[in-house]
Amino acid sequence: MTSTPQMADIVQRFPRPRLEDVHTAALNAVREGLRAEDLSGKRIAVACGSRGISHLDEIAAAVVSALKERGASVVLIPAMGSHGGGAAEAQRDILLEYGLREDRTGAPIISSIETVRLGQTGDGVPVFFSRDAFESDGVIVINRIKPHTDFNGAIESGILKMIAVGLGKVDGARTFHSRTTDFDHVHLIETIAGVAIQTGKILGGLAILENAYHETASLNWSSADALIHHEREWIRQAREWMPSLPIERADALIVDRIGKNISGVGLDPNVTGRRYRINRRWNDAPDITRIAVMDITPETNGNAVGVGLADFCGQRVLQKMDKRVTYVNAVTSRNALCADIPLNFDTDREMFDWMVRSIGDVDAASLRMLHISDTLNLIHLRASEALLPELREHPHVESIGELHEMEFTPEGDLPLLPWTR
Repeated sequence: MTSTPQMADIVQRFPRPRLEDVHTAALNAVREGLRAEDLSGKRIAVACGSRGISHLDEIAAAVVSALKERGASVVLIPAMGSHGGGAAEAQRDILLEYGLREDRTGAPIISSIETVRLGQTGDGVPVFFSRDAFESDGVIVINRIKPHTDFNGAIESGILKMIAVGLGKVDGARTFHSRTTDFDHVHLIETIAGVAIQTGKILGGLAILENAYHETASLNWSSADALIHHEREWIRQAREWMPSLPIERADALIVDRIGKNISGVGLDPNVTGRRYRINRRWNDAPDITRIAVMDITPETNGNAVGVGLADFCGQRVLQKMDKRVTYVNAVTSRNALCADIPLNFDTDREMFDWMVRSIGDVDAASLRMLHISDTLNLIHLRASEALLPELREHPHVESIGELHEMEFTPEGDLPLLPWTR
């Protein structure tokens, strides 16, 4: 067997702006944003659908309350493109998993994948829009602003993308992704969302920014016509608050779990540096030679998209992977590579041995390796002995624990990190 390196527990510290009362902040933001709107007797659809947002149930409940104060009736609708296998009932269930039950938010969920065609962009790209949203008297969009996993630009993941892709349901998602080889992502988002905004159906959006601790840092309202301007500001702030690995180069990265609630592609390229684009893969910063994924989260409902960005994977990934759900997501986004099944072995111990062999002539004492829970939670992690000298000088590293042996169970399993939830 390959010798294992000694590992130390690492704690990182990042800037931590956060809201103490998320519900009140959301309520006040929507009240102020809609102060000039007469919503009496109108039916308003609140669109949401991104996974892994902290306090989403509280935020949605506050939005519903603010709308009802102005006399509106309110429904929640999924705005998640082809997620949930592109099935209406599955998308409804996903919102319920987020805690968006009617007894919690004050509004029922209605879910359909039916769309209407609004027209086309100036480039001839068809624009699809949720029929449920179109038949309402107005739409409020709730989403988190964050760097996207597929592209970098002045606008990335946020309210405008939810309008362009999420509210387009399966039709809109397929259309969007099919045109990304012809047009820049940001251009597509702005032009497709622009057609939807011109209908007057979008009343505005509530933008959520989170800190590196996955806490709500700020809530920001924007009217529909100001979204492009605001999102360009918000994405810059979101990048500053995003957590990161404390290394520029590593031989190996072990990831306890991936999932759609962790990142849109399960294994966030903004953290790992492992990117893809229409079945091409390359390394950005940080430069990590080998990545191993051990498991997928329960919340991802079998969607193992992103596993193809790893070189090795544990048996738990394969046991829990729903191929149909994973493949629908991968094909719709035109990135079949992200659903490829990596090298895998009967036990984690055997997988580790083969991974180290694939790196080259490196012994345990010089192996540069990190072990993390996932690409969203980077406050606590483990690092091998070879990385400690530079970690002691890193500005984000607050503490380094004692070295200890890397241990596998008698069955050859690698235990999850103690802080992996």
